Amino acid sequence: MSPGRLNLMIFVGILLLVGVNGAAFSYKLWGPAFTQYVDDFWKAHTVKPAVKAGDRTISECLGVSDFYSVHLTTYFLPDSEESAGGATDDLSKYDEYCDRVPGTGKVIFSVTLMEKEARNEAVALSFYRYEPDGGLKQINALPSQPHSSGFVTLDATVAHKGKYLLKLAFGEAKNAEDTIDMPIFVGQ
Repeated sequence: MSPGRLNLMIFVGILLLVGVNGAAFSYKLWGPAFTQYVDDFWKAHTVKPAVKAGDRTISECLGVSDFYSVHLTTYFLPDSEESAGGATDDLSKYDEYCDRVPGTGKVIFSVTLMEKEARNEAVALSFYRYEPDGGLKQINALPSQPHSSGFVTLDATVAHKGKYLLKLAFGEAKNAEDTIDMPIFVGQ
């Protein structure tokens, strides 16, 4: 083996050793962001989106603002077998969903307040339907009051397929940070 080739191999080995050590010791700086990027890419390109809440991770059913976060579970009772996508004579008609409901019928929104501090604040919950002209029509609402249990529930009947909006307002809701808007899609 020629001395030039041996020197090149030693030089490459030293560079590799320095690079591996540098990467290992600086992992806490770049590792979490890289891992999150890979996880997000993998999830977006390979994981099939779930329909039911039980099939999803907790983050996919979250609604967040700058100060608050809530977890939504939607219970759906179809108004017909056609809306349910099949027979409704068994317990499968009580499936859980997040923001997508398969058809028309009765929905029950169960919102969990994730922060303990929010449980002492007054919280209002409203459910709206988007009109064809882009406006909102209120379907049902709960007045602003504290929910010390951490759960807020609201039931409504969705008679039409389309886009709806579930809105939570914390306190006096003076700022955008005090509200959480959660789009709800029915039959889409």
